[in-house]
Amino acid sequence: MNFERVDVGAPGSPIPGFFLSMEAVQGGVLLLHPYSGGKEHMLGIAAFLAEAGWAALSVDLCGHGENHAPLGPGMKNEVERALAWLRRFGPTAAAGVSLGGRLALMSSADLMVAISPAVITAMSPQGKWMFENFPSPAVREPYPGYVIQLLDELGPVLTHRRPCLILYAERDIPAILDGAAGLKTTLPNAEVRYITQDTRPDIQHENAFIRYLPRWFNHGELKFNLEVLRSTALWLAQTQF
Repeated sequence: MNFERVDVGAPGSPIPGFFLSMEAVQGGVLLLHPYSGGKEHMLGIAAFLAEAGWAALSVDLCGHGENHAPLGPGMKNEVERALAWLRRFGPTAAAGVSLGGRLALMSSADLMVAISPAVITAMSPQGKWMFENFPSPAVREPYPGYVIQLLDELGPVLTHRRPCLILYAERDIPAILDGAAGLKTTLPNAEVRYITQDTRPDIQHENAFIRYLPRWFNHGELKFNLEVLRSTALWLAQTQF
């Protein structure tokens, strides 16, 4: 398998990435990390898809990792630049987790895989508290909890008829699960599935925040979940561009 560091995009504003591919490929797939993640977090999915015959590109979005562009809604343009770079390999797919899943659904990719996409009607008090009180050093945000403003600035997922696979943990963050109904209405060619393997059970506790934590972990751990990797690879193989 070929593995290399690449800089995608125009000189002076590079988008750092890891590129994985076999000798013969059937198309390209862009891997998009969650908020406060990085290209390294998507290497497991990238390697799995590269072995399945895809040219896989995992990038750092602005404000994350080695991408020193200011964090903000300009990441939508970065996604399009990365997809343009991948189109030399044929049809393109975008696959992302959480914020990356939302960006995948908003992209011009031919196929999209959104893993627990950050599409919500409102953020829960527990989620807001986590972002504000446990800011990650992996994201250069202007203030803790900026992700709430960022989601608003990105705008909504617009209607289109391209094929989409949307994956949620069976016990995912409630606000994210609530977003599934709206996405199924907005995206008529979306298939929604629920991941049941290797997820944390709910717990009984008088404290609502403690009851929330397994859902938070299930959401974050989907990027490493073997059922997610297999479902993504199989769906891409079976879906017509």
